[in-house]
Amino acid sequence: MIIYSHRGESKYAPENTMSSFYLAYFVNGDGIETDLRKTRDDELVLIHDKTIDRTSNYSGRIIDYNYKDLLNMDFGNKKYSNEKIVKLEEFLKNFGDKKIQLYLEIKESGYEKLIIDKINNYNLKNLTLISFKYDVLKKLRKLSDDVNLGWLIYDLNESVLKDCKNIKLNHVLCTSICLEKKEVEILKKNNFIVCAWGIINKHDIKKLYEMGVDRIIFDSGYDAKKYLKEEIGE
Repeated sequence: MIIYSHRGESKYAPENTMSSFYLAYFVNGDGIETDLRKTRDDELVLIHDKTIDRTSNYSGRIIDYNYKDLLNMDFGNKKYSNEKIVKLEEFLKNFGDKKIQLYLEIKESGYEKLIIDKINNYNLKNLTLISFKYDVLKKLRKLSDDVNLGWLIYDLNESVLKDCKNIKLNHVLCTSICLEKKEVEILKKNNFIVCAWGIINKHDIKKLYEMGVDRIIFDSGYDAKKYLKEEIGE
C-alpha cells in the first residue's frame, strides 16, 4: 500500500510548506499530497484554503494577492517560523525527480492550460493531478492524453464509473467512510488505481489494506507506515 502524506507531513509541520514536504520525504514517505490555487498575477501556489487566514499571519483571498505579496507572509508556526508559500515550480524542482509519488489537487477551474503548461516542463511520471471537480478533469484530459488524472469522489455508482471511463482516469480516490470492498473490486476490475482519503484514525488503515485499497492519504505518512509495519508487517 502506497501512503501519501496529506498536505505534506502536516501532523508534524505546517501544512503545504517546504518543511512539511521535506519531512514527508526524509521519513521515507511513499507520497506527498498537496493543493493548488492561483494568485492574482497567475502564479500557481500550494495552499488548501481560498484564504490565507487559517495558515498565515495575514488574511484575505489568495486570488487577491500577487505572489510577491504572499512572500512577505509567514505560513509557519511557533516551531517552524518564517515558512514561505510554495510555488508549484519550486515544489516540482525539489520533488519531481525524487522517488516519491505526488498528488496535486486542483481546487478551482479556469486555469487548466496553465497547469498543463507548467508541468510539461518536467518529466513527471510520478505526478497525478486530482480534483473533486469532474469538469476540471475533463478539460485536463482534453489538453493532455498523457497526464495522470484522479477523481475525488464520495460514492461509486454506475454513472460515476461511466464518467471515470469516459475521460480515461488513472486513479479513483474514494472517501474511506463510504468505501466498501465490493466497490474496490469493481474499480480494480476496471483497471483503476484505488485510493482512500478522509481516514479518521490509524485503525481504519488496516481495514482499507484488507479491502485491497492501493493507496491512502493520511496526515502522517510516517505514522501510517509504522502502524502497518507493526500490525501486518507491511
